[in-house]
Amino acid sequence: MAYVDLQRRMVLRRLGGVAALSTLAGAGGWFGGFRPGALAASEPTSMAMEGPFDVDLRLRAHPDEVSILPGAPSNVWRYTAERLAGPEETLTPVGESYAGPLIRLRRGQRLRVRIDNDLPEDTTVHWHGLHVPPEVDGQPRLPIEPATSTTVAFDVVDRAGLYWYHPHPHGPDGGRVGFQSYAGLAGPLIISDDTERALGLPDGERELVLILQDRTFTDSNELQYIGGGMGGMMTRMRGFRGERVLVNGHPDARREVATQPHRLRLLNGSNSRIYKLAWNDGRAVTVIGTDGGLLSRPEQRRSVTLAPAQRIDLWVDFGDTEPGQSVQLVSEEYELDMMGGRGMMGGGGMMGQGMMDERMGEMMGSERLSLVTFDIVARANDSGTLPERLAQDLPASPVQADTPVRRFELGMRMMQGFTMNGRRMEGTTVADDEIVRLGQTEIWEFVNNTMMPHPIHVHGLQFRIQERIPAGGKSDLHDGIIDAGLHDTVLVFPEERVRIALIFENFEGLYMYHCHNMEHEDTGMMRYFRVVA
Repeated sequence: MAYVDLQRRMVLRRLGGVAALSTLAGAGGWFGGFRPGALAASEPTSMAMEGPFDVDLRLRAHPDEVSILPGAPSNVWRYTAERLAGPEETLTPVGESYAGPLIRLRRGQRLRVRIDNDLPEDTTVHWHGLHVPPEVDGQPRLPIEPATSTTVAFDVVDRAGLYWYHPHPHGPDGGRVGFQSYAGLAGPLIISDDTERALGLPDGERELVLILQDRTFTDSNELQYIGGGMGGMMTRMRGFRGERVLVNGHPDARREVATQPHRLRLLNGSNSRIYKLAWNDGRAVTVIGTDGGLLSRPEQRRSVTLAPAQRIDLWVDFGDTEPGQSVQLVSEEYELDMMGGRGMMGGGGMMGQGMMDERMGEMMGSERLSLVTFDIVARANDSGTLPERLAQDLPASPVQADTPVRRFELGMRMMQGFTMNGRRMEGTTVADDEIVRLGQTEIWEFVNNTMMPHPIHVHGLQFRIQERIPAGGKSDLHDGIIDAGLHDTVLVFPEERVRIALIFENFEGLYMYHCHNMEHEDTGMMRYFRVVA
């Protein structure tokens, strides 16, 4: 009886929330794009395996108001969470803005999460980068309707690293990943293990999780997403890029640090923006990890390229900077050559050379952006050194001479958008060449025949990048690519071929692969593949 009463109260709260959102939509607020679903309460569905559970959480997706810019608060959608069981450090707030809480897990734990949808439309929660059964992967085929809950559970088997969780809904009229993520639904997840802890990398106050997101605001501080007309169409083709960058939901981010080494764990949570990370004083960017955890050895670059959904783990020592000084992490200006200037349809098509030349800077370039300012406020005696050898558990390449190669052509269909092997999202339809064998190792080759770079994400596993073959000259972003280590998202530039090595282990069923430019996946650049025994 108490449970039924609780459900009734939840429904009443949601009805009030939808009424408020409808008022905003009528006033021209950014929530004008939402499509509410049915509001009937129902018993929570469950995909939970048998307990006991080391960590038990309740995660809620709901509307809220937060202060982002000076003046009026902004309406957002966000995740909040409650720890029902597990270590106290399992949940940590990420600043005081809308970012979802940091979930800290240890490899080997058994996790259960009840997900409550207090939004006015369907949603899901995708555990990005984690090796989990398809039924708990947060796929569009398993929507959580408004006023309902679902429970998922899985064993934490992935390497120590930074992962994340975000929505992944897609209905008959298209996807809502871009809208819901832009509204604020995203949070980081860190897995640790004894091997990584033994390295003595910076932790505590010297370990900083930084979520990069770009946003545009109206004069009344409301988030502004994609409009209609030709401008909206061009934005969906390019992907949404905001006018200013927020870090953990805050503009003009600053951190006070001492003259010690720090670990910066960065997530590109933007819808489509690619960042070219660098230090403003010219020091090298030292990379110690990627999507799937630590590298075997540190790598240094003058700048590092970070595509949407990718993560990068940096080590920086402020010991050579005097107190009172500041160092900035920036995204440098860059441009991309789009198919040699041949135009969107390969030259002479619907949009040819003239329009492409006009749009090139707007669509494919990026201005210099200040991301985080580190103010040196104290001198510390404890400096610490970076180990020359990091991960001991990186698997060797699984590729053999007879490893099969599966080819995916990234293309564009006139007036319909981007495609994969000439196909777009068709529900759970799987073509014959999208069926893989359990236990099989394969090479997937992505060939980009479009004028735009595409960050390709494969669900349910981490992969090795085997080979990158540019067709022509390299862009200035190429020098910042980190292909070492394990990844779940790979950036494929125009006219480039990239080969990745994947092993389909443990779980049969449906998974997804898609472009993680969120507007591209929402408009159909996404497909299912099936793992069969």
